[in-house]
This record gives sequence, C-alpha cells and structure tokens, in this order.
Amino acid sequence: MAKIYVAILLLIFSSCATLQNNAKYDLANAKYKLKIDRKAYNCYVENNTDSITIYNLTTKISTILPQKMETYLPTQQRLIKPSLDIDILTALFKIRPNIINSLPTQLNANFNGNIYVGHRTDVYQIRYKKNPLNKYQRQINHFGFSGGFFVGLGNTPMTPSTTINGISTEYDGLILQKGIAGIIAVNKLTIGLGLGYDNLLDNNKNLWIYENKPWFGLMLGLNLN
Repeated sequence: MAKIYVAILLLIFSSCATLQNNAKYDLANAKYKLKIDRKAYNCYVENNTDSITIYNLTTKISTILPQKMETYLPTQQRLIKPSLDIDILTALFKIRPNIINSLPTQLNANFNGNIYVGHRTDVYQIRYKKNPLNKYQRQINHFGFSGGFFVGLGNTPMTPSTTINGISTEYDGLILQKGIAGIIAVNKLTIGLGLGYDNLLDNNKNLWIYENKPWFGLMLGLNLN
C-alpha cells in the first residue's frame, strides 16, 4: 500500500513540474502594485530578455531597467502582486502532542499529499549591485507569503500502542487530513508551518488515539498556478 502512495505522489509532483513553466518566483508580464518611497502606484511590467520596463499607470511614466548599468539606480523598485494560491502541499513531518495515559509526543514522517488553497502576496525587489567590472548588475529578489487551507490523504501506522491495545494486528491506515497553513517563498524555496487534524478512514477510527487530534507540521509546497 505504501508503494502505491509513493507512486501517486511522484506522479502528482511530476505533473505539477510541467505546469510550472511560468513559476511565481519569475517576474511575469502583468499588472503589479509599484511601491517607491512609501507611495504605491498601479503599474504594468514587461519583462524582456535584455531589460525590464515598468509602465506607471498612475503617472504615465515608464522606467527601463537593463541587465547592466554604468551608473547606480538609487531608487529600489518594489513590485507587489496578490493572487489566488493553489499548491500541492506535503507535511515533511508531523509533531503529535502527547496523549495522556498513552504515548508521549510523537514525530511522524509518513506519506501524505494535500491540495492547498489560499491567498498569496508576491513581492519582487529590483536593485543593482556593483560587479568586479565596476558595472551595476540587476538583481531580482522574490518573496512570497500565503495563508490558507489544505485537505488531502496520508497513511499512519495502526498498532496496539496507537489504539490502546484495541487491535492486535499492525497495518498502515488511510487517513483524511485537513487544516490551515502559512507559507513563505524565498525565490524557488517554498516552505511553511501547518496545523492539522486527521481522520482515520476505516472501522478502527474510534480506537485510534489521534483521531481528530491536532498536530503541527513542517510543510513543503509546489505551486500549481
């Protein structure tokens, strides 16, 4: 059963990689909120091979940012874009608080995969840094922040100790998990924290000591949209 879960997870992630041709850490051609000196403007960004052009829709002024400049551009360009966030999310591990008269705090790293939906804000900071040739090289740093809900499937070890001796045969149980998560993206890395609850999907759910009990997890995500 566990091999089937792993195969499904690999299929999902390989499919998601195909969908990520225009990842959110890339500065795409779109409308943004431009922030300069604590003032915000609506703008449109055109990201070409050799330059980035920012069209300020408020002042009707355009700014061209080439890859390299002879002189330093003192004003840092900060672009902000809110969006709907749809991710494939997995809990790398779960911390399950202790159950009185049963088990101490547990650290689990079982298979799980989730669909995550939330609200996301992406921030792109464009600045120039001097290189060894005394020219200024353009740099784009990306930060993303997202909060939302997730739901998915996973597996959990069913043993006498996790059922207070309610069963005698050990097996891997299928669970439905759901919860909330906060995600931070720095360039290509997407990671976050989650609070979730699990429900066992078989007849032993009333025996399982972690049924609908909270857990905390380190979440890793792959963006779909």
